[in-house]
Order: sequence, then C-alpha cells, then structure tokens
Amino acid sequence: MSVFDRLFGRARRVTEDNATVELPRPQGPALRVGNVQGVGARERQEDSFAVCNVSDPEALERAGLFAVVADGMGGMDSGNEASEAAVEAMVQLFRSLLEEGDIPRQLREGALAVSNGIFQRFQGRSGTTVVAVRVLGDTLHWLSVGDSAIFLKRGECVFQLNREHTCLNDLYLRELHQEPIQRERAEQDEDARRLTAFVGMDRLNQVDQSLRPWRLQPGDVVLLCSDGISGVLTVPELKEAMSAPPDEGCRLLETMVAEKNLPAQDNYTGVMIAYQLKQTGER
Repeated sequence: MSVFDRLFGRARRVTEDNATVELPRPQGPALRVGNVQGVGARERQEDSFAVCNVSDPEALERAGLFAVVADGMGGMDSGNEASEAAVEAMVQLFRSLLEEGDIPRQLREGALAVSNGIFQRFQGRSGTTVVAVRVLGDTLHWLSVGDSAIFLKRGECVFQLNREHTCLNDLYLRELHQEPIQRERAEQDEDARRLTAFVGMDRLNQVDQSLRPWRLQPGDVVLLCSDGISGVLTVPELKEAMSAPPDEGCRLLETMVAEKNLPAQDNYTGVMIAYQLKQTGER
C-alpha cells in the first residue's frame, strides 16, 4: 500500500546532619505544551494546528508527541480547508510511522503525498504551509514546507531550525554579487515573501527537514508558529516568551502580537513545547 493510500484512504544521595535522603531520579522525558491562536486583522481564521499524545502518558512513551501547524494561503481559495486537510493528513502520517523504518524518509514521502492529495482535491486553487515536529524520548525530528517557522531555545540562545521557502533566500544570494551588499534591499524587494514551495502545489519537491534526529537537552523549548508570529516578533521577544512555561509563554506571544497593533496583522498560531526530565512519581 502506497503512502498516499495510507494517508488518504484511511540516582544521587545527599547527606545532612547524619540523615540520608534519596532524591528523586530522572525518569524519562516530561513535555509541557502550550498553544495560542488568533485571527489578527483578518476576516477569518485560516491557520490550523494539532498536538497528539500530550495528555496520554502511555501513548507519549510509546509513540511520542506530534505537533503540526499549517497556515492556509489567504490569497487562494479555501485556505482554511487546505490547512485543515493538511493537519488531518499529517496526523495520519504520524500515526502510520514505522519505528523500524527511516523516520526522515517516511516524513518526507508522507509530506509529498499530503501535498499531492491536497493538489488533487483543490486542483491547485488552494494551498498551505506546514511545520511539524515529532518528539520521542529525547529525539526530535522536524519538517517544514513554506514560510512557517520552527524555533529552538537552548540556554540563552534562540535559533530557527528550518529554512523558509521564499524568494528572500535567493535575493540574499543575489546580494552577495552586489556592491555594496545591502541586506535591506533584499528584504524590501516586493517578491521577498513570495513562496517558492507550499503544500498543495503541483509536483512539490522542496521539503526542509532534519536528516538525523536532534538530541534534546533538559530545558530546551521548541516553538512552531505561522508567520503571523515569526514574521512579526523579534528574536529577543521570542526568547522572552520561550523562557516562560509554555502556557504563560503562549499568552505572552499573543500579548506581544497585539501590542504591535499592525493594521494588516495576519492570523497567528503557535505551539510551544518544553522538554525536561520528569522525576520518579511524576505523571
């Protein structure tokens, strides 16, 4: 059965005053998740998202956590339907992953199948961006198509894991041959934010992803978000929000977006995942 058919057919001791106390030992991963979503200045919500297994400890240990954010393209028909369809199909892809197989390959082939299915459904009239992560134990795999973003905060640093599929990257390369080089010239080009790849386009062949698993460290925080957040907030602002517990951090993201008061504020969606080691007895 093809990928398309599967997706669309179906311990330390401390001694003090002669008393010995056994401290709790780290026992596997504890994941804390928060989310935020808003319409912004748009007439309707065209973002969709899903988080799987976060409230099911057994499923979390067995299959891991999966999170996906999709930003339907407002300039095309039925962007909300395209993003909903992509999220549903990506969740099916997560459910069908075979641990003994090549996870990056399965994710890539699955994303291409999702795109093909959406293209067939909407006949090229609609599309969506997609960013997704799968966390199993301390292992992170990620995938992206389009201009939504995946950020990782480790210690005091925040950096973007994925490369966005926009003309801006090509414009940056072109600047290297200009004299003088002007980053602002590339960023202000009218085509800078134009997508070069999205889920639902004919014959999608650009998928950005981790080819090897990332090893998460206690204290790491991952943020998946549509460009209503990544295209609006600065790295210091993202760092401030990602330094708080996920629920609080997501509320802070929403406050920061609102304070920008942009007249053309896009829909915004974010899923924040904090990784730490749980202690014995913690559920």
